[in-house]
Amino acid sequence: MKKFNQALLFAIVMVLVSGCQTKSDYFGWRGPDRDGTYSGFVMPETWPESLTMAWKTEVGEADASPILVNDKIYQLTKLDSKEQVICLDSETGELLWKTEINTAPEITGGARSHPGPRSTPAYVDGMIVTHGASGMLACLDAGNGEIIWKTDTYTSEIPKFFTSASPLILDEMCILHLGGHDNGIIVALDYKTGEEIWKIEGEPSTYSSAVVWKTEENQILVQTEIDLLGITYDGEIKWRIPTPPGQRYFYNSSTPVYDDNVHFISGQGIGTTAYKVNYTDGDFTIDSLWNNPDNGVSFCTPIIRDGQLIANDQRFGLLYSLDISDGTEIWKDTTKLNRFASVFDLGEVLVSSAASGDLIFFEPNASEFKQIARYKISETEVYASPVFHQDKIFIKDEKTLTCWLIE
Repeated sequence: MKKFNQALLFAIVMVLVSGCQTKSDYFGWRGPDRDGTYSGFVMPETWPESLTMAWKTEVGEADASPILVNDKIYQLTKLDSKEQVICLDSETGELLWKTEINTAPEITGGARSHPGPRSTPAYVDGMIVTHGASGMLACLDAGNGEIIWKTDTYTSEIPKFFTSASPLILDEMCILHLGGHDNGIIVALDYKTGEEIWKIEGEPSTYSSAVVWKTEENQILVQTEIDLLGITYDGEIKWRIPTPPGQRYFYNSSTPVYDDNVHFISGQGIGTTAYKVNYTDGDFTIDSLWNNPDNGVSFCTPIIRDGQLIANDQRFGLLYSLDISDGTEIWKDTTKLNRFASVFDLGEVLVSSAASGDLIFFEPNASEFKQIARYKISETEVYASPVFHQDKIFIKDEKTLTCWLIE
């Protein structure tokens, strides 16, 4: 009986501890499944005319999105010429700690208007894993900001516009596509120590982030500069779909998007294409299903909702919807937003965050576009993804982080 009571007590404690972290926490890039779907947002009974600012604080320059865990906001940023991780109290905006990782690289060329880091941190087991603009990797204690490990092993080459891939946490691994065009490398590191577990060399990197393909057991999806790859958890490439850019200024920046075993490719300047990946008798085969040449993305990652692929288009950021069964256009709005806009599924409502500093809430409607509300949330451009938590919206703009209330 004593052993039973001890086991029961342990189970209760574990439930309580795990309950501190909710499904609405943001552990990394684009939500729990990296598909732009989030739970925990509380839609108001009546949408207000404007949002209410709860707090605003300067955090430095970054396109990296903040993450929210256990009522704390973590932000990778460039501040005082250093790449730093900042931890804030999500209720008050109070600075809890900040840690310098490395001297911030000088951002040059076409990327110079984006001087800070772009990669969203990942939270796992009380640690924060970061990927800086020059390829510096680091792991910090989420409680006090102490550096557990960091490495510049993979900084000898970076993409043309510097790094953007966000760490994927899978089992005991942190998986990233590093390097650049000539010496791209996909690596899995032990996230507790930074030690390399496996690597795949010779795959040119781009600005996309890897995802887990949950349809097929033990595979991840990695979008390279020229191919979509299916890779096993132990680092073996099982299949590839050629995805070469079809126009200049298109870079395969989108995070991979799929529905069951159908993969939707966009971001090459040639619209959107659907491919079916089949597994038969131990082999993978690829079937091309459809192409819609008129609707594609530039930097946006589409979402899948109720048989629709919804995204912001490659030229003006127009919101559009495609039928995922055949690629036909269901609806397309005429409001110009920005090709850097992003779109998210909050359950009862969908939302697009435009780089112009606007949030557009709209219905998850399968027949037409219906806007619910539109709010101005920054006077500067916004490239980081927002964080939506209950009645709060956290916005990282050019230099500040703001908490807005829907009330």
